[in-house]
Amino acid sequence: MAELVLHNEVRLEACPSELFELFGSGDPALGWLFGAEAAALRPGSLVRLALPLGGPTRSAGTARVLSYRPNRRIDLAHESPWAGRVVCRFDPISGGGTLLRVRITIADHEVARLGAELGLLSGVDVNAREVPLGLLASLSGSAGILGRSTVNCAQLAVEEINADGGVMGRQVRLIVTDDSTDPGVGAIAMRRLCRIPGLAAVVGMHSSATYAVTGPIAIANGIPYLYTPTSEPTLSHPLLVRFGETPLDQLHRALPRMAAQTGGSRWFLAGNDYSWPRAIGATARAVIERTGGTVAGEGYLPLGAQEFEPVLSAIDRCQVDHVVSSFVGQDHVRFEREFAEAGLRHGTRTFAPLMDDAVVEHLGESAMGIWNALGYFVGLDTGENREFLRRYSDRFGPCSAPVSAAAEGVYEAIHTWARACYVGGGVEPTAVLSGLRSACFQGPRRCDRGGSLKSLLLGEATRSGVRVLDELPAATRAS
Repeated sequence: MAELVLHNEVRLEACPSELFELFGSGDPALGWLFGAEAAALRPGSLVRLALPLGGPTRSAGTARVLSYRPNRRIDLAHESPWAGRVVCRFDPISGGGTLLRVRITIADHEVARLGAELGLLSGVDVNAREVPLGLLASLSGSAGILGRSTVNCAQLAVEEINADGGVMGRQVRLIVTDDSTDPGVGAIAMRRLCRIPGLAAVVGMHSSATYAVTGPIAIANGIPYLYTPTSEPTLSHPLLVRFGETPLDQLHRALPRMAAQTGGSRWFLAGNDYSWPRAIGATARAVIERTGGTVAGEGYLPLGAQEFEPVLSAIDRCQVDHVVSSFVGQDHVRFEREFAEAGLRHGTRTFAPLMDDAVVEHLGESAMGIWNALGYFVGLDTGENREFLRRYSDRFGPCSAPVSAAAEGVYEAIHTWARACYVGGGVEPTAVLSGLRSACFQGPRRCDRGGSLKSLLLGEATRSGVRVLDELPAATRAS
């Protein structure tokens, strides 16, 4: 299938140098920039924008600066919700003004994926010599900011496995689908995956709201489902294998540590209104009260919320020392930015269970001082992590999306699945589940056999990324 190329051009009264200087201002009135927002214009810089998908419809997404020629051209790598290129050319018009030409290219494999998700193309054809492995991830919607590094890490894992001979002598075929941070869309995507002949397993990196509806679909179809992000323990079945941190893992040592550092005892719990943030809130309350603290208030908003003022006002009124912020993706970015703009960051410390290197890049200065505890941060100073990051950069380039904790978890889950196939002697569910009991993959994270975490990293957001403060035992290993 050929790539899809879209062209557009518009005549503007401003001269090329004026338009070029406005790039990244975030002004939605500048339609030719798609409302682009960028902290700086340099190779690798993050760009937040909304590209037109026909008519008035626009899709919020991210891109990254590849190169530019002052006043003449800007080249972007589009990252989410699909991979491609965006080229903006500024041509002066005789007598004044600019002819702005925009060329949008969608990669051929992404055209196939988008066509299948829209029902415009038929299902995936799998060669008998291939082992199909599904990836259900959030490439769009609130959690879409983590999508590109997730797909990159999945691709890297599959390519490494295939370079080493594949699984049981067959090459692994990665099939990517998007839940759009929406459980209903996730259910449709999971059913589409389960119809693929010979599907060996599905790796999930999405919200637990989606997991609640996709888990039963995997069970009904007899498909192993490897769920990787931080999440609350919910569904229980041999086919459902969890890899991520639990709320207790993240909070049981980190919250008392923060309170000891600040000397404060008053907390506010804020987040999106579905099962995982509610589980974070319930666990945080138990930890806080056990250690002599007080929960002075709570506030939850739906996924995709645009108005955070009621929660921010409640935090201000409660005069708290700390906030546990369990917003997701774009909601997390908007909330933390408005939190900082309201001046609350100066007197209130924040623990955010989804704060990692990818989120810090979106937040910039607004993230400074936020804490989190996860199984992985880019700043983990080990030989395994340095080698992993080198391979990632070599494969996807110096301007690639930074590795998120969620993406690295997908990388390790896929490698662990491949080892389980080898140990169990096949790609069938019984072989995989048997192999997982003793399979071990030595990646950057500190994991036991089967992928469960031994310990977490306590991290703090800084101007250069997340700084690792300490290593904390997982809750199941706490004394």
